[in-house]
Amino acid sequence: MTILNTITLKPNIELVFNYRFSFSRIINDSYSTGGIGISEDIIKNEGAEELFNDSEKNYRLIFENSPLGIFHFDHIGMITHCNDKFLEIISASRKDIIGFNMVTSIRDERMRYAVKAVLSRKPGHYEGKYCTVISGKLIFIKADYNPNISEEGTLLGGIGIFEDISERKMAEEALKESEKKYRMIFENSPLGIFHFDQNGMITHCNEKFLEIIAASRKDIIGFNMVTSIRDKEMKNAVKTVLSGKPGHYENVYQSIISGRVTPIKAEYSPNISEDGTLLGGIGIFEDITRRKEAEDAWKLDEYRLETLLQLNQMTDRSMQEIVDFAREESVRLTQSKVGYIAFVNEDEAILTMHSWSKTAMLECKIRDKPIVYTLKSTGLWGEALRQRNPIVTNDYNAPNPLKKGYPKDHVKLTRHMNIPVFDGEKIVAVAGVGNKDEDYDESDVRQLTLLMEGMWRIIQRKQSEEALQKYANELSKVNKELEKANEELKSLDVMKNEFLSNISHELKTPLVSIKGYGELVFDGTLGSLNEQQRKAVNVVLRNSERLRRLIESLLFISGLESITIQYQIEKVRIAEIIDDVVNDVNLQIKEKYLKIEKCVPDNLTLIDGDKTRLSDMLTNLIDNAIKFTPSGGIIVLKAYEEEKYLHIELKDTGIGIPKELIPNLFQRFYQIDASIKRRYGGTGVGLYICKSIVEAHKGDIWIESEEGKGTTVHIRLPR
Repeated sequence: MTILNTITLKPNIELVFNYRFSFSRIINDSYSTGGIGISEDIIKNEGAEELFNDSEKNYRLIFENSPLGIFHFDHIGMITHCNDKFLEIISASRKDIIGFNMVTSIRDERMRYAVKAVLSRKPGHYEGKYCTVISGKLIFIKADYNPNISEEGTLLGGIGIFEDISERKMAEEALKESEKKYRMIFENSPLGIFHFDQNGMITHCNEKFLEIIAASRKDIIGFNMVTSIRDKEMKNAVKTVLSGKPGHYENVYQSIISGRVTPIKAEYSPNISEDGTLLGGIGIFEDITRRKEAEDAWKLDEYRLETLLQLNQMTDRSMQEIVDFAREESVRLTQSKVGYIAFVNEDEAILTMHSWSKTAMLECKIRDKPIVYTLKSTGLWGEALRQRNPIVTNDYNAPNPLKKGYPKDHVKLTRHMNIPVFDGEKIVAVAGVGNKDEDYDESDVRQLTLLMEGMWRIIQRKQSEEALQKYANELSKVNKELEKANEELKSLDVMKNEFLSNISHELKTPLVSIKGYGELVFDGTLGSLNEQQRKAVNVVLRNSERLRRLIESLLFISGLESITIQYQIEKVRIAEIIDDVVNDVNLQIKEKYLKIEKCVPDNLTLIDGDKTRLSDMLTNLIDNAIKFTPSGGIIVLKAYEEEKYLHIELKDTGIGIPKELIPNLFQRFYQIDASIKRRYGGTGVGLYICKSIVEAHKGDIWIESEEGKGTTVHIRLPR
């Protein structure tokens, strides 16, 4: 633009000159923040030249001191001049930058596109991460480019303005990261979190909240906490928050949307802006189902302890009152609907139904209720007596071969649990409960067992007191007779033990010679033998070994009864003991054409044990397996670790044992019947000795068997 004008510089001095200015706007964030003017003029006199110099100085100061980087490039993209701020931003020197071609040298396509836009007479813009070509510095910049066009319309080049926005970008990134972190906390919180506005309308929530109330997001967003909630306590807690105060709720809550009933602890806090405006509230929901269950279990344990205490204080009550109390408490404490107690006769063959719970009597419509039941005639409810263990049936309606049905008008059962009540080794009663809303578990078994054991102790005490009262007048005489009998028994017991010990030692002395000389004859030391003679001597050796074990068994039992058995406990490897025992009986196995399979790892955990006694125990068990397994059969020996125990299994394919006789096998001098004794031999003390040795090692031993299919003996010893 060319202007002809007159300017008065000083009084009485007028300057007339022609001048031309070229202006370019400085644009920041799409807004004009100033401009750059370039003046071209032919100064007519000294006053005009002075004015021009001042103007140029002002513009240069603006250019040089700008907080933004400013530079100019010509019509081919070559930088012609720039300010220091620009050099600072891109970390370059003036000599490196003047002459730098923006079109051919810039690698960033977006930056190059912005420059080309200016050279095509359009504004250009770039914002983002930029790596400077000269210094290689990585910066975040905001760049605006404007074409520089002369009055005649000639493109002179472009003007670029650089702003280093690294700090702003870092702040934005930090803000995004912080937002992401809090969003993750919000979304992954183990608690349900939600926000509602000042009207009580839910605006957003996390997944845990939806899970707790069993609702979908589309159902819950927009839900009004004030108008839609029916629970008064919950509604009051929300209203408290909307009045600017914290709110609390803890109770069993039913969701309006899904109908789910859940124990909930809820905390509400008002959401208040910096200027004090109430924006709404924040709610935190916690599902306290497990805590409530633990509290209920704790209370139930308290009730059970109180019941046991009450039971122990019932010594002045009648036996019927004691039984009725125990029965009703067993129903209440196991959260059942019905219960019963049946007493068992001496030989455990007959059950006498002593009492049914009151609720059962109300439901049962049978007129002539049977009182006495034989064990053979009972179905599933007799299993506790047959198996001598608690029996839990959580689906009583499911088919079961042991069920024999119940008569018309009998109480219908959905779940059932019964337990045997022991007096020492004998079962004296069976107690049962039924129709709990949830499944019976180990806790129910334990509590019913404790209650029934407590009942039986009171009954025993009651019976003892009644007996003592009845025979009080004869007590002195009875005591004297008992003392005399006791002394006689002790004397007889001592005589018996001495006899057993003496006779065993007397038998062992010649047996050692017989066995020793027999082995010398057998191995040919005393002269060669023909095959028939070797067989005869082998019979002598085998039977002498059998006799030795019999004598050892008698000595062991004698020692048990006189409490003189000593155990030498040390760290032992069960694999070594098993190998030694198998080697000892290998000849018997081969003679009977049996196959023995071992699955015993060498790296089993050590146990504390008496090596000799454990060898005797395993020898007895393998002897039995060999004895009762027909020729060609298989004996399998396993050992493995199981929780805190070392578990040994000895399985054979022998004749098996009837299930009803298994509980008696560990009794002293017990054999199944006379025919078995005649056919297979034995004294009936082997398993009794095995049990004694296992129990001395604080372990367990039991037998599983089926007639005609074989027997498995299980031993568990502490690791």
